[in-house]
Amino acid sequence: MLRNTRLPHDASLTTPAPLLRHPWLPLVLGSAGILSTVSLGMLLVVAGRGPTALDGLWHDLMLDWRTEPWVAVATWFDSAGGVGAMVVVGLFLTVSLLIMRRPWSALALATAMICAEAATATIKVLVARPRPTDSLADTGLTSFPSGHTTIAATTAVMLTFLIGRRFWLVAVTWITMVAWSRTYLEAHWLTDVVAGAVLGTSIAVVVWWAVRRARSSTLVRRRSGAT
Repeated sequence: MLRNTRLPHDASLTTPAPLLRHPWLPLVLGSAGILSTVSLGMLLVVAGRGPTALDGLWHDLMLDWRTEPWVAVATWFDSAGGVGAMVVVGLFLTVSLLIMRRPWSALALATAMICAEAATATIKVLVARPRPTDSLADTGLTSFPSGHTTIAATTAVMLTFLIGRRFWLVAVTWITMVAWSRTYLEAHWLTDVVAGAVLGTSIAVVVWWAVRRARSSTLVRRRSGAT
């Protein structure tokens, strides 16, 4: 009898996204994304840590397009996507998933957000890239990668895995607006937010893959012990 050994059902962890059905593809893609972010950071260090030509062009474009209404919009996304706000959102979602008897989903979300913050902090220290000097937002000492964009991407992509494909449009919009807000307020260079989006997405993919495998292994062991 397996009735008493059945794990709480997390449908999102048993039905993978169509593009990630290969058992090892999520790990490969996610690892490649994380490695590419670190590699870009190292290239920036070698090049002197300053802005690239593309960064300079985007920086000037954002200055030319700056208006008070759009500054207000960017400031809202900047605040909503901040670490403090995202920690509150993460705690709320994690507790909600636990109440809904989805412990593996809660574990995946919490783990991904913690890993995103740890990875961002580590890379920031290693790269130590100066921020733009004309920022309209409160900023830390280093710029690469964007912490706002990383945590936004991690949370949004993980929620897409947990909720379903219908959430993709919301996820992409949220990541894009947070990334844009950081460059519009001149708190980051363009390559900072692009790297943050790649890093956050990659961490979500790797953690989602790892938790799915852990859940499957645990279920198999429990079934084996019950037979």
